[in-house]
Amino acid sequence: MISLAFHGAAQTVTGSKYLLETGDENVLIDAGFFQGRRELRLRNWASPGFNPADLQQIVLTHAHIDHIGYLPRLVKLGFTGKVYATAPTIDLAKVSLIDSAHIQEEDAEYRNRKNLTRHRVALPLFTTEDAEQAIRLLTPAPYGQWQDLSRNLRFRYHIVGHILGAASVELEATDNDRKVSILFSGDVGRYGNPLSLNPEPPPETDYLVCESTYGDRMHPPEDPYTEFEKLINDARKRKAILLIPAFAISRTQQIIYLINDLIRHRRVKPIHIHVDSPMAVSATDIYQQYHEYHQLSHDELSEECLLEGSNVTLHRKRKSSKTLNKLKGPAVIMSSSGMMSGGRIMHHLINRLPDPETTLVVAGFMAEGTLGRRLVDGDKIVYIHKQPVDVRAKLVQIQGLSGHADYHELLHWLEGIQVPPKRVFVV
Repeated sequence: MISLAFHGAAQTVTGSKYLLETGDENVLIDAGFFQGRRELRLRNWASPGFNPADLQQIVLTHAHIDHIGYLPRLVKLGFTGKVYATAPTIDLAKVSLIDSAHIQEEDAEYRNRKNLTRHRVALPLFTTEDAEQAIRLLTPAPYGQWQDLSRNLRFRYHIVGHILGAASVELEATDNDRKVSILFSGDVGRYGNPLSLNPEPPPETDYLVCESTYGDRMHPPEDPYTEFEKLINDARKRKAILLIPAFAISRTQQIIYLINDLIRHRRVKPIHIHVDSPMAVSATDIYQQYHEYHQLSHDELSEECLLEGSNVTLHRKRKSSKTLNKLKGPAVIMSSSGMMSGGRIMHHLINRLPDPETTLVVAGFMAEGTLGRRLVDGDKIVYIHKQPVDVRAKLVQIQGLSGHADYHELLHWLEGIQVPPKRVFVV
């Protein structure tokens, strides 16, 4: 008997985990971290709903933390099998998981030092050692080639856009001479994004697990180039700081490319960009390494290095990060995390939100319960590390940079399936 259970990304957008069981075989598709409301974050500490030691393998769709961030926790709880991913996903996951562990450890240390914990001692959900152990289990798999998981299970990856190396998973299971195919969409990307490949048509399948992050809406018709042109010209005029919380993987590189492209075509004058995220710095190097996984040409990468450039300063160390507290505009500060749920961006927000000369640029989806959502909803006082922070900065929301397919783009992708599946699960 074949069974499919949903242990995340069900009635919420984060924590993707889908458990496929066929007799004695157990395979998990994605191992995502819950983000957002405290109630959701606490699920990361609860039992996952299955025994990680019983899992044979894990198959990952892409490297965002809500799809891979629970891996070290599963290892801590007894998982020892292989973890499959595309080559770029593996390299991005190595950076992301170590960074996530560091954030966990630093946040626990900060709360203990400042006496900000309700527990006797604040502990990280997992440690750097757990993350390193998870990384050792990562196993590369290319697009389009069947990979045997066992005698009765195999899978292959399909290009789905979204971010570098992202994939949908076509899984084929045999049960008493009956073959069943299941397609897990992963996160479907948009068409025409230069920093990823266009989604390829999905294969026909018996059962479909389809994401729906933007399944009930369309992206607004705004042009992000025009929006950033206005923002940069306004920042230069007011000598302001553009503070941009951005995901270290994909969104940071996308915005650097966009701004430098505006500069290259003389639509704006050069402006200094400060990238304060060690993970984003490493992820940018990975984007440059995997030319065949995105649409930027060699000339575009090498001509003033559009993903970096002479106007881009990369801040790897905490000491370097602290110098940005006194930075005067016009300039851009980019830091993660994108939904403002942790990382160095929190310290920049404490420093910059009370300043009316700061423009906070929110570029992307903000999950319910995150600081990003509270700011977008108009809160004038927010709490960061349990201290109240006045919000006097100007807030600008840009929707045109989303890496997720919207209502029409999802339907366009689904048109590739000519014979309807027996059942569709919308997650």
